[in-house]
Amino acid sequence: MTNKNLRYFSYLLFLIFLQFSQSSLAQTEKILSFHSNIRIDTSGLVSVTELIKVYANGDQIKRGLIRTIPLHRKDIYGTRKKMDFLVESVYKDGKTEPFFTKEENGSRSIYMGSKEVTLEPGIYEYQINYSTRGQVGFFKDYDELYWNVTGNEWAFPIEAASARIQFPVGAKAGNTACYTGPAGSKAAVCSFYNSSDGSVNFKAGQPLAPGEGFTVAAAFSSGLIKRPSFSEQLFTEYKEVAITALLLIALGGYLFFIWRRYGVDPETPTVIPSFNIPGDLSPGVLRYFNKKKSDQKGFATSIVNMAVKKVIRISKDEDGEYLLARSSGDTAQLSSEEQQIYKHLLESREKMTITSARSKDIYAARTAHENAVKLKIDFKSYFIKHSSHILKAVIATIIAFVLFMYFVAGGYPLVLLFFVPFIGAGVFCIYTGIAGLRSTYGISLFLVLFGLAFAGIPCWMLFQFVDKMETSSLVFIGTSTLMFITFIYLIKAPTIYGTSLMSEIAGFKMYLETAEQERLNLLNPPELTPQLFERFLPYAMALDVENAWGAKFEKAFDGTDYQPEWYSGESFPYRTFGAGFTRPLSRAFETATPTISSSSSGSSSGSSGSSSWSSGSSSSSGSSGGGGGGGGGGGW
Repeated sequence: MTNKNLRYFSYLLFLIFLQFSQSSLAQTEKILSFHSNIRIDTSGLVSVTELIKVYANGDQIKRGLIRTIPLHRKDIYGTRKKMDFLVESVYKDGKTEPFFTKEENGSRSIYMGSKEVTLEPGIYEYQINYSTRGQVGFFKDYDELYWNVTGNEWAFPIEAASARIQFPVGAKAGNTACYTGPAGSKAAVCSFYNSSDGSVNFKAGQPLAPGEGFTVAAAFSSGLIKRPSFSEQLFTEYKEVAITALLLIALGGYLFFIWRRYGVDPETPTVIPSFNIPGDLSPGVLRYFNKKKSDQKGFATSIVNMAVKKVIRISKDEDGEYLLARSSGDTAQLSSEEQQIYKHLLESREKMTITSARSKDIYAARTAHENAVKLKIDFKSYFIKHSSHILKAVIATIIAFVLFMYFVAGGYPLVLLFFVPFIGAGVFCIYTGIAGLRSTYGISLFLVLFGLAFAGIPCWMLFQFVDKMETSSLVFIGTSTLMFITFIYLIKAPTIYGTSLMSEIAGFKMYLETAEQERLNLLNPPELTPQLFERFLPYAMALDVENAWGAKFEKAFDGTDYQPEWYSGESFPYRTFGAGFTRPLSRAFETATPTISSSSSGSSSGSSGSSSWSSGSSSSSGSSGGGGGGGGGGGW
């Protein structure tokens, strides 16, 4: 062979190899044809035979085909309703094929083939026989089957799709429609015709890409399929709604019974204006009891009360800075929490400016004050927490949730439970931050921003699952959570002594903030003197009515150069002193806060159909991906 002939021969081999390679690359896995025979009988049972011819080369289809069908369907209101289907048999190339099923993400997947058998590259035809109930739609003048033949979630392209619907004996076909394309598409690149036997045949007019589907709808004469009675609808079509309602009623009834028996507050005494300090409490303790927490204003009220007792002196310089200095009063008259402030701030020094104090001293004084206040208040004497009954409520809620999951929901509520602690912690941070914005702006703003991020991200992730969850799941979880939170809030009942003290506090506050002196004169209130103003000023601050308390003395102080002995500086702002003194103290505490280091087949029993399905034979409401059936598949 000459060199020239050898060169031609090499070119020929290269062209043959190139053609072979292109032919091999062209043979990607795909569905060559998808045909569905759908039969409806007079009981409403829908029997489906799917013939799916595929080309497999071992890429995804290694052992066999997967067909996935949803276990839910949306009604005309957009509510997801549970559906089911029974897999009767599976064939491959005319021979019985082993299969097993898995329920995943609200769908049931049919795995065809065997784990021990690997398919050779080639063409295979699978036949799937299954049946389902409740798919027929009942309308005023007709019945209808609205059916997603192929589903819109296949991993492979579908070269040809067709379907045939056989009605019950004696039925006449009515309006007919078909749709192609992605879910929601109203494109109708398809055709249909009626056969002589009364069936309707459909055919897609073009191949379907992955993510596209073929949906058909056919109306037929009503009266041949028995429509379910109200009771049948209640226990089949609305079974989830009924069970959800029963569980919520049972849980709510039990929580109400516990609250009614153990958590109802004792009868509250009539609140009348009181001129006496409630329970002989100090301002700091009164603030803590009334707010159920310790804050900067409680710390400020104790300092002002120390000044009123003339143990310390408060002055304000030209720059607006507040100065604390030791005075001549006896420290023995201080309450325990006030003694802690004196010990940490002034015991070792004559005076100090609040904003220039050492951070550790301010923080130590604030912490010691809080601890001393907590030691003086035993909330068990004033409030009954009912911890054992809260535990019963927790157990009851868990039992209701387990029953709901078993009878109604499936797995998606577990996803929600995973996010609940994170969202709850974030909401708590936001609530705590907002509550403290006035007293500790910097820390509170950080808590709000942190809470928004901590709760916002899980909320965004959870939103991705909401569309997959049935309405009954969202209603049950939201309602049961709200009931439990309400129960926790209501079950903590005050004791008789606690109710009495709360009534005294309300009466004392009424006196401090009531501007109409004439209303109080009948009760012989004390004379409005500077001594009375100073004595009750820390208590007015503790109850957040210091401005109203100052306004009561406008006539008494008007035209006078009133200045308390324990205060020096510019003219004493008796109407706004409380707020003006608390703000710089709060700023000082913000800088004092220490930094924290980070270190198988199912049942086909059910009703014949539903009157709540949307119509697919009407072009205004039908679309690709609508109706029953659907899903998709792939290989394994």
